[in-house]
Amino acid sequence: MNICGKIATFAKPQNVSGYYTRNRMKSTERIIKDIRFYEIKPKDFTGDFDGIIGNVYHITEDTNSIGQRIARKLNEWNFISGEFDHIYINFTENIKLGELIESEKFLDKRIKYVDYGIEPKSFNSLTEFEKNQLVKDVTFKTLILLYEKDEEKIGKIIEVENLLNKFETEIEIAYKIKETNSYKIEIGYMINPKKTLSKIVVKYFDKENETQKTTTKDLYFYEDIFYLVDKIEVKNGKIIFTHKKTSLGEIATAKYEKPFEIEITEMERNNSH
Repeated sequence: MNICGKIATFAKPQNVSGYYTRNRMKSTERIIKDIRFYEIKPKDFTGDFDGIIGNVYHITEDTNSIGQRIARKLNEWNFISGEFDHIYINFTENIKLGELIESEKFLDKRIKYVDYGIEPKSFNSLTEFEKNQLVKDVTFKTLILLYEKDEEKIGKIIEVENLLNKFETEIEIAYKIKETNSYKIEIGYMINPKKTLSKIVVKYFDKENETQKTTTKDLYFYEDIFYLVDKIEVKNGKIIFTHKKTSLGEIATAKYEKPFEIEITEMERNNSH
């Protein structure tokens, strides 16, 4: 895969908020939420084993973020994953090397399990770059395995793969848009770009002056954006975000200064929009 480009831009959002669409979803039409990685206990393993990848297969700092980026970009585009909305990929030495099969394991109808064959010794001998590349490849092959008969879904999967190859860890996922006659605000996020904290990405378009400004702010966890940004307003030269006034919202945003706001004059100006 060719790796190029560092400055990410939003892909054109497709029903970004998805509120009404998601509320009408049937149980067999769930939108994908997450892709995670696990490991199956080797026969000769001794000691405590919880199945979370990292004990036997020595993953990188970016492994789990790779699955999250792919899942959340597909989520942005309302990718219907089926009756399940989580995909768990199990690394195991119990099947042929390189083999990828749907697992017989079933614990919850919202989770689809897929097994991938690789020996711990082989995986652990790879460089950090090679491990990350393998995890990306296995994730996209898993998606193609699950949706190979659906051309529209395959098209979206390939598009996300191309974006991930281009922007790498700095791929942006669109979240919310607010637009008036005088301005437009796009809110998105990046998941642990370049091994740093996740970021909220704010783009401000001034229609009257035809200017665009951009800034980013740290998120302790990328999921915090779903609680931190409920309503958006522009007042006294600031972009002000109102958090969700729910019990979960209060917990998730407790570590942030509220209201969460951005001074427009302090945002970086872009030359084009």
